[in-house]
Amino acid sequence: MPHYTAPHAFAPLSDAEFAALAPYLHREGPGRPIDQPRETLDAIFSALLSNNRWSHRGEKHDTLHRRFRRWAHAGLWTRLLTDAARSKALRPLRYRICRAYRAAIRVLGVHAIALARRLGFLTALPGPPWMLPDPILSETVTACFKKLIPIDRLPDRSLIPLLRTLRALLRTAGGRRIRRCLAPP
Repeated sequence: MPHYTAPHAFAPLSDAEFAALAPYLHREGPGRPIDQPRETLDAIFSALLSNNRWSHRGEKHDTLHRRFRRWAHAGLWTRLLTDAARSKALRPLRYRICRAYRAAIRVLGVHAIALARRLGFLTALPGPPWMLPDPILSETVTACFKKLIPIDRLPDRSLIPLLRTLRALLRTAGGRRIRRCLAPP
């Protein structure tokens, strides 16, 4: 069942919360290992929960944002969101994980929106669900279009209402422009 997670103010990670996140932070790929993973996570969650830009975080804001993007590309936020739906250990961290996933959607693409919808985390979406792109509807409309209008046949005037309806459905599937004030808390 789709739901919004309860918002809360930032507080540093407790020992139990960090212990739940630690297995996901194993080192992947090139680069230096993370010196202080707990402090890095605290700084990222603090930035995301404050609704400020990364540049308002001080001297190390570019390093934090770079680490956040690397983790997004490595699939950390996707794994955390997927496991937050099932794991009791990650349940207290759901709001933070949803906020991180929402910020990572720009890096992850449209499939990230579909995953958040499928898991039912509305807080992880960057806006109201009815304003976001719907890849499943888009694929369905495209399949219907291919079945209804054969490629070898030229469209005639009788197909104009059908084509207009399909165009409206594809516009709906593409989503709408979302103002920042409409983003979930």
